[in-house]
Amino acid sequence: MRFGMIVNPTAGPTNVSRKAQTLRAVQEILGDCEIRGLDTRSREEFMHCAAELAREVEVLIVAGGDGSFSDAVNALDGSTTFSYLPLGSGCALQYALDLPPQLTRVAKRIKEGCLHFYDLILCDETRKAFMASIGLEADILHRREALRESGINGPPAYAMAAFGSFFTELERTDMTISLDSETLVVPNAVTAIVTKIPYYGYKMRVVPNAVFDDGHLHLLAINSGWAEIVGGMANAFLYENKLGLYRKAREIRITMERQRYAQVDGGIYRKGTDFRFRVLPRALRMWC
Repeated sequence: MRFGMIVNPTAGPTNVSRKAQTLRAVQEILGDCEIRGLDTRSREEFMHCAAELAREVEVLIVAGGDGSFSDAVNALDGSTTFSYLPLGSGCALQYALDLPPQLTRVAKRIKEGCLHFYDLILCDETRKAFMASIGLEADILHRREALRESGINGPPAYAMAAFGSFFTELERTDMTISLDSETLVVPNAVTAIVTKIPYYGYKMRVVPNAVFDDGHLHLLAINSGWAEIVGGMANAFLYENKLGLYRKAREIRITMERQRYAQVDGGIYRKGTDFRFRVLPRALRMWC
């Protein structure tokens, strides 16, 4: 099996030279594995480099965070076989795939792996994803990016951004959610999550009923009060979240009167009042 690794140089808290040093040990385990991407300077360059490397290898290993993996998936078609080496800060995908914390152990898993098929979400018929949400999480991401620019990274940045969102007035809006043949109205919603995986970053088990390969989208809409949401986040870190209205469907449309930001795979997506999602069964080929 010929592997190739595309690396996001800005993912996670470590610098490029430290990443290169770490990846040499991974490369020794994988054997025939070319490493590229450490010199890319933009998201567009990273995606272009991923597309070029994928044409030369049998398995494309994405080394980065959730956003890096999402960008690679959106740069390529469904014939590409992917694998994942978590280098980001939160790495929800690491927990969804039950990968070990040590990168050398992940490399051994990849070396001895086999092919699996997972579902993806198609957002607005344009963007593929494995998790998305509208509302609170996008606000937290905005705040986290500002903290990163000031030099604060990792769990402290996420925690500070989250509490910053809570200690200002939580933005709420009524949401109308259409799921296959059912329509729900969720008043004063803080967030609506559409996902294929149970986890957010840092092993937060936010949508515990979500399954990566069951052919359905998993929705969680939350309109609880501030104190309940804080308690729910604490439970998600320690055990699993129990807040919110849960449903599953193959197609979901969410409309609102007020514009809200949406995020996909840990990155800001767009702002709007109308979002559509549908499941892409077995669209992701994973070697793990």
